[in-house]
Amino acid sequence: MRTKLLFLTLICLVLSNCVSEDYFGNSDQKKILSFVLMNQVGNTIIEESTGVISINVAATANIQQLKPQEIVLSTFATISPTIEETVDFTNPVKYTATAEDGSTKTYTVTVKQEGSEPQLENSTFDDWYMTPKNYYEPGKDANSVWTSGNAGVTTLGNANVSPFTINGTNLAAKLVTQDMGSLAGLVNQRMAAGSMFTGKFELDLSNPINSAKFGIPFAARPKKFSVEYAYSPGTPYLDRKGQTLTTKDACDIYVLLENRSGTEVKRVATGWFRSEEKVIDAFKTITIAITYGELNSSFPAYQKPKNGLYANANEAVTHISVVFSSSFNGDQLEGGTNSTLLVNNFKLIY
Repeated sequence: MRTKLLFLTLICLVLSNCVSEDYFGNSDQKKILSFVLMNQVGNTIIEESTGVISINVAATANIQQLKPQEIVLSTFATISPTIEETVDFTNPVKYTATAEDGSTKTYTVTVKQEGSEPQLENSTFDDWYMTPKNYYEPGKDANSVWTSGNAGVTTLGNANVSPFTINGTNLAAKLVTQDMGSLAGLVNQRMAAGSMFTGKFELDLSNPINSAKFGIPFAARPKKFSVEYAYSPGTPYLDRKGQTLTTKDACDIYVLLENRSGTEVKRVATGWFRSEEKVIDAFKTITIAITYGELNSSFPAYQKPKNGLYANANEAVTHISVVFSSSFNGDQLEGGTNSTLLVNNFKLIY
């Protein structure tokens, strides 16, 4: 009898987790979970308590005729205006989410137009917030355009991206490649590079490499980028199984501009810096050109898009990926033990 009760309990638990929100009768859930506009720049900020949704769009956007690119709602909910409707956002616009039971919640969408030469928020890396799991992430809160791989690393070890104090309130980002230990090596995940990037980190334990979701909405066309950095490559250099290699580690700092449509991603422009040079006495400022169009044979293969797709000259920029890594091959879960990269004052140059 006890076995049957345990079995029934397990079945109930499984079924209760099959729907994203509890469903008993008609659902009363009516949240806007995600709202993205065409020509958007940066992340959407949804303040659930006030119902205010704040969005920035490109300087070239026609704010009087904007259409949502994505609206994600609670299960069974609907919305008005619909995602198909073009709307004038000169003034704040009301969107009403209706639950299955007929109850409603009204959100106010406020749109601000960026200047012609936008910079990414918190690109000085002075703002950091403490997560519920007691490690720091770049930004003022979880709506930050910046994130790191800390959510993955802390499942087995300590956070390897953190604020670094230069003086007073002048902070930089510190990224360290971490040896996750022999147990991690058994599942081919021995080394964890310190990584910080624009986008989101959604932990995928079955395939950690897929956890990083690079890129945020963006529409400008910078010519260069600059950043202050310091770097110390670590040893020994270990592969994903923990085997020692003769490879010398290097840091990666790069900017990718992309045109995204559905699942298709085309490269618009590329700016990439990779160096094994030891720079530890002081921060060094680098300025890297951003090359538009297809990369010719003078560029190394690692800078070219893996899918081989490039945008045409007339196709718009829709996303920007800015990536910092303490180990150049960190996406293959290898690197130099304790390789350390410091970055500060990232800037797009027009």
